[in-house]
Amino acid sequence: MKEALRVGFMGAGWPSHQHAGSLAKIGGVELAAVCDPDVERRRKFIETHGRMQEYDDYRDMLRKAELDAAVVSLPTGMHCEATVAALNQGLHVLCEKPPTRNVSEMLQVARLAKRKRLTYMFCRQPRYSAASLEARRLVQSGRIGEVYHAEGSWIRARNIPWGAGGWFVNKQKGGGVLLDLGVHAIDNAWFVMGCPQPVEVAGGLHCAFAALAPKGVEYTAEDAAVGLVRFADGATLHFMVTFALNTAGPDAKNAKGLIKPEWTVVRVYGTQGGIDVTAGKLILGREKEVEVRPLKKPRKVEPDFLLQAREFVRAVRAHDEPLNSASQAVMLMQMLEALRKSGENRRAERIRPAKI
Repeated sequence: MKEALRVGFMGAGWPSHQHAGSLAKIGGVELAAVCDPDVERRRKFIETHGRMQEYDDYRDMLRKAELDAAVVSLPTGMHCEATVAALNQGLHVLCEKPPTRNVSEMLQVARLAKRKRLTYMFCRQPRYSAASLEARRLVQSGRIGEVYHAEGSWIRARNIPWGAGGWFVNKQKGGGVLLDLGVHAIDNAWFVMGCPQPVEVAGGLHCAFAALAPKGVEYTAEDAAVGLVRFADGATLHFMVTFALNTAGPDAKNAKGLIKPEWTVVRVYGTQGGIDVTAGKLILGREKEVEVRPLKKPRKVEPDFLLQAREFVRAVRAHDEPLNSASQAVMLMQMLEALRKSGENRRAERIRPAKI
């Protein structure tokens, strides 16, 4: 590798802006190229992050730009093909969530990265929040005993994403709340638990608000997903995600309207204590009561996008597996795919360990 790590960006939308701004703060990284079919988005990206090569097709960028790594920030349906193209070009890859549309695609990516000896890392910047990292440390240290259950939720009372032509609510285009928010809600809790091996899931999918769709939008994907994941060590994880739900929020009383239109929950329970990650609380069990303490915070809290970017660069330079690894991406996609299948078939689904 050249002294500077030259990075190209597939897509010039909001995620790429966050990744570029973070990578630019890391020494030895050069923002070298960007591709996007929208000229105005490309130009705005360059105006924001500095002069670089620009392309309207990522294939041209991969062939012509001299790059070491690529950031994939394209619609979900393009993640696999773009990642495979970058890996085949000999580039390390940082890919937006969800990693791919299904397990088959993710296994293709993971095996190719392994064969090429390249770093593949999927984006999950919430893992790098101070609360999540501290909670994971406490679990690994045994502070709350044996972890046997966790819960993760991302509830939107009325926040259906209509943008990008409505692909978020179109099943054929890879939309639906399970892939969009479920990947967050499940991983938020699963990461703190230590990423145990999933073995079984039971899920439910609901499309309840299609009547709210604007004219011309094909609303065919689920707007609510709920489920339970069982792991090899016996622990369980419950989750719920919604684009819309007839609720007023956790603090609602008798007021009208949306008291709180959107909120998340991440909690982990152990035999000696629990952690409310969202609230930043450590709950220690006592014989007849519990003691509540605040989670410790570092003196300097850095942005999660920056910490994620640093981890990607570290893994590339050290030829090491990143914290957000390809093997974890495979298990995450196994959970999501099995949950979709369970919801559609209305029965529990088993998960077998995959070989990479």
